[in-house]
Amino acid sequence: MLTRLIVASYAWFLEVALWGSLALTGIAGYNATLPIIQALGVLPSPELAWKLFGACASIFVAFLFLAVITGPFLILMDIRHAVRRIEAKISDDKGAERSDPMERKEPTI
Repeated sequence: MLTRLIVASYAWFLEVALWGSLALTGIAGYNATLPIIQALGVLPSPELAWKLFGACASIFVAFLFLAVITGPFLILMDIRHAVRRIEAKISDDKGAERSDPMERKEPTI
């Protein structure tokens, strides 16, 4: 039962972690843009515009990085949900003929 709970909640944990990391990279990009530009020897005149650009650019880069890292896990979860829908459809179509439901067993090591 615990293994099913972990698998079912994995998508939620992953989504919360993705949103949190995007928020943190936006804040970090906002705060780190001006020191990086000034260390390069450039004096940016509209500081707020450069800070907002840095925040947006860091969110975009983090999104691409996280999409590459977590994309395979999300695809596997989507395949899992699709297989469950197909199983449910098949069991509904044959439900009148079968009286015994499919037995699901816990994974064993």
